[in-house]
Amino acid sequence: YPHHKHFFFDDGNITFLVGGFLYRVHRYFFCRDSSEFKERLSRLSNQKGPSPHPVISLNDVKSADFDAFLSVLYPPNFNMSQKHSFKEWSSILDLSTRWGFTSIRELAIRCLEPPSAHHRLLLARKYGVDQWVLPALSELCERPQPLNVDEARFMDFEDIVLVGSVRERVRS
Repeated sequence: YPHHKHFFFDDGNITFLVGGFLYRVHRYFFCRDSSEFKERLSRLSNQKGPSPHPVISLNDVKSADFDAFLSVLYPPNFNMSQKHSFKEWSSILDLSTRWGFTSIRELAIRCLEPPSAHHRLLLARKYGVDQWVLPALSELCERPQPLNVDEARFMDFEDIVLVGSVRERVRS
């Protein structure tokens, strides 16, 4: 497999296979900040194998998502705040939540700016960001247009009913 052009470090001590690329990074960050990886890597350390850098396959992760996540651990420039897109911050929130990187999850929640109340509600429900739920629901209730079919398709049934009933009550 080819080495990733930005995230393959000669002094790295853990190798991931993601989306057809090899990433060699520093296990320190993964053990320090993630309860899941701390346990996973300690099990790996107990297994003696032929390679000093065993490869961990992350089959359920896209390389673009892993790149965004690693860019938080390895910023290209410490003097500039990172500019990430909504999609990149969403990926960072997803992976940090799944892997138990609490401080990176908190950073993603602070920096993520969903483009609409609907997006904010979906992310809030999916990742348990409770402080986003009420403001998103309020905005959906107060906006001029009702929920459309595409929005409703992705929402929880209870949220659809709540938004509809509040809108009905306000307008009557």
